[in-house]
Amino acid sequence: MFSKHPKGLIAAALANMGERFGFYIMMAILTLFISAKFGLSETTTGYIYSAFYASIYILALAGGTILVGLILMAIGYLIIAIPTPTPVPSMALYLGLTCFGLLVIAFGNGLFKGNLQALVGQMYDDPKYSNLRDAGFQIFYMFINIGAV
Repeated sequence: MFSKHPKGLIAAALANMGERFGFYIMMAILTLFISAKFGLSETTTGYIYSAFYASIYILALAGGTILVGLILMAIGYLIIAIPTPTPVPSMALYLGLTCFGLLVIAFGNGLFKGNLQALVGQMYDDPKYSNLRDAGFQIFYMFINIGAV
């Protein structure tokens, strides 16, 4: 399946699959986690949620490299995975740490958000692969959908 395509296709597809997986997981449980862990109101939780998702798209304007973006996202996920005791002894410290982790995730996501599609397109600029461009993008988007599932 991949033998006729450029070598970088599988890496780009896996990177985007992982990003989509993390994105949809965060989308599903972020407000539940914040409200349950910190006891915040729905309104305050909604503000944090909205700021996180807005910053993902705003920080995409910065652009950047795919590898640095993936590393930053991994660091951000590790930051928000730091265990906190329940009840939270220092609300400002742990909520601030969680929000900082979300900012790091958003910045990492913004660094490579539009770059992967452009990278896949550049792989098929080579005349050797140009007739496989449509199939390459189908594979790439199939991996995105797998990550979303």
